[in-house]
Amino acid sequence: MAFLHSLVKTQGNRTRGWCAPAELGETAPHYVSFVIPVDEKGCFFPKYSCETITTIERTKRIDSHDLVQHGKESFVLRLDEREVWFAIRPVPRDDRRLPYVGKLKHADFRYSFAEIEPADPDKLDRLYEDEDTFIIGCEPFAHYAGIKKPGHIGRMKDEG
Repeated sequence: MAFLHSLVKTQGNRTRGWCAPAELGETAPHYVSFVIPVDEKGCFFPKYSCETITTIERTKRIDSHDLVQHGKESFVLRLDEREVWFAIRPVPRDDRRLPYVGKLKHADFRYSFAEIEPADPDKLDRLYEDEDTFIIGCEPFAHYAGIKKPGHIGRMKDEG
């Protein structure tokens, strides 16, 4: 299954595209974009895997959810009783589908990516404020090859 990713738009040697914030190090911007891969024909997949991270008393729990296409260019992420809606971000034609241009490895990186944005950005803030939960998309240390895993972050399995 394809993933939602948190990537940064970058301009390389005449190549504009996406890379992981970890690849940019200190030069990474504070703003990352949510992006989803599109198939070879530029079409969306019906469903994407999306991970969240919740901090509970200095412990981090990662949970997996589905981001489901709902309509032509909208998607819904259901987190228990909450729904977070996303839509394709309106961008200039040349930026609609950009490739991954970084050096890490993931099955999705063979595709081009479309940027999505939350319909109500305040819902992301409330999710953090109310539940200490962030939408991260694809947890890079668990799913990307070629990235150094820090020793202090571990993946916990959900006991549910």
